[in-house]
Amino acid sequence: MPRRLPPLNALKAFEAAARLLSFARAAEELHLTPSAISHQIKSLEEQVGVPLFHRSGRAVALTDAGARYYPALRQSFDRMHEATEELRQSDSIGALTINVLPTFAIRWLLPQLNDFQTRHPEIEVRISTSVNNIDFNQNEADAAVRFGNGDWPGLETTLLMREEIVPVCSPDLLKSGPGLNSPADLKHYPLLHDFNRPDTWRLWLHAVGETSIEPDRGLKLETTNMAVQGAIQGLGIVPVNPYMVRKELEAGVLIEPFEYHLPVSNGYYLVYPKGRGERPRLKAFATWLTEMAARFDTENVSRI
Repeated sequence: MPRRLPPLNALKAFEAAARLLSFARAAEELHLTPSAISHQIKSLEEQVGVPLFHRSGRAVALTDAGARYYPALRQSFDRMHEATEELRQSDSIGALTINVLPTFAIRWLLPQLNDFQTRHPEIEVRISTSVNNIDFNQNEADAAVRFGNGDWPGLETTLLMREEIVPVCSPDLLKSGPGLNSPADLKHYPLLHDFNRPDTWRLWLHAVGETSIEPDRGLKLETTNMAVQGAIQGLGIVPVNPYMVRKELEAGVLIEPFEYHLPVSNGYYLVYPKGRGERPRLKAFATWLTEMAARFDTENVSRI
């Protein structure tokens, strides 16, 4: 049986006027004239057979019938709005915004992103970067990549890769000293540090049992990427995740003077609010990202 509903424009006029208790403000919101709002509501009253407003000059108030009618309409319009926004967000056509740690973006994600664009040319990807904790209520990102233990309340988390630490340096740096035959020989070379990972050298030196080296000495740089660039330029030795410098290691621009890779419990995670994972654009990206991370992991056999 077909639904017998009043015209949508009349319902919109009534809902706005009932919510604002003003024909003039309803007219402003709906980009109509007050007389048009009045006409729409009068037409609605004729169709439902009862008055919906008490009118006294410019002042209006809901009748008992109008007060009963309004909540149902308000809820219906709210649900239509929410459903429409959800549809817009879940549509596989359009932009997908991912907020990523700067070093992860530069050294891992961007070099491989062309593969995703080839597979999904219909999805426009926008990459933003930040090292801060992300608040999805304040940030327009659909998802983010963060480093941690995977415990972010209210968020879905997918582990991409575990962290490892190994010192790397330019082969030219070793020509300026006696060489690195053991961790104790690090005293002959400058150390490089990432502001965001201040304990990296301390963790690695403790793991190899080296106590004669001051772990905090040396040049401090703002990001891992800057520290890696410093190592490439021969400024010192930096402990990093070998995944982030694979190309430099393969090219011989950087070398691993020691074989020990220190495994760390933290890792890189894809995170997003619960319930968002079934949106087609995000689902496609998450599937691709986890696939690439798994492939990358199998290509890099750890020497732990």
